[in-house]
Amino acid sequence: MESTNRAGQTPILTVRDLKMHFPVKNNEGLLGGRQIVKAVDGVDLDLYAGETLGLVGESGCGKSTLGRSIIRLTRPTAGSVLFQGTEMATIGERQLRPFRRKLQMIFQDPYGSLNPRQTVGTIIKTPLEVHGLAKGKEKERVQDLLARVGLNPEHYNRYPSEFSGGQRQRIGIARALAVEPQVIIADEPVSALDVSIQAQVINLLNALRRDLGIAFIFIAHDLGVVRHFCDRVAVMYLGKIVEYGPKHEVYERPRHPYTQALLSAAPDLNVVRGVPPKEHIRLVGDVPSPIDPPSGCRFRTRCWKAQAICAEQEPVLESRDDSAQDHRIACHFPAQLEGLTAAV
Repeated sequence: MESTNRAGQTPILTVRDLKMHFPVKNNEGLLGGRQIVKAVDGVDLDLYAGETLGLVGESGCGKSTLGRSIIRLTRPTAGSVLFQGTEMATIGERQLRPFRRKLQMIFQDPYGSLNPRQTVGTIIKTPLEVHGLAKGKEKERVQDLLARVGLNPEHYNRYPSEFSGGQRQRIGIARALAVEPQVIIADEPVSALDVSIQAQVINLLNALRRDLGIAFIFIAHDLGVVRHFCDRVAVMYLGKIVEYGPKHEVYERPRHPYTQALLSAAPDLNVVRGVPPKEHIRLVGDVPSPIDPPSGCRFRTRCWKAQAICAEQEPVLESRDDSAQDHRIACHFPAQLEGLTAAV
């Protein structure tokens, strides 16, 4: 599904200048001391009701930390998270509790995210009890949820160890659905599954989005999965968003050098059809440390376009005169649209 025009709509979730900094102990020197890891360092995002926003980038760029900060599993260092007009980043735990049922999370590890000592029924029923839902009809509600995610309702009393990895992820999805959320943050929900099972879980999430109108922030490494599932895409590098827009704009007309490099590294299905493979952009050097990120543009130390201004001035994430209004790039020298071809 292609992204639709969002003009005039109010986002269900608005993230502005969100930061998540972690202090870490410095073991160097006699006095030691602490350093700061800038895992998320000033992120802006909008999420609209019923849409899916893909969040992509290399390992360690801050994607999962951003997701956990938005949902308040970790309290942000600074910034704003507005959910339907309510500030989520700074309110206390008691005020936050009613909103927890509206924002849920599907975790990456289908094995570690489920309590092995609890039955499936108890795992899914617990959120209902916490929020006072389906009183007196908890078992029926859990069995309905198991059926909805493609599991046998009669397996209510089984333990997680009796299920496969794909089935356990379906249990995690059912747990997230139990409290009827409006937003789900899916953190690499299929990366630990076999390819055939990945397709089944993605199709399930697509059906839930279509039937229930749930909005998703979908965190993933697999660019093919993101293209299939998401309406818009945000590309993250070292704690910041560097490109952001409708998926057809980002995939077919990538403007930021980092986005171009990511897409060039993705598997090219055209090769098996006899089409010459696309040029692979090889990035030089490692990702810099989030403790001491480069000045100016954080990608400049690996960028073939970098010039003096890239070290002196941080580029603003904004739309350009020659790009779609909702396609934003944080680069002093974005690729020109002329001659750009689909990257994937």
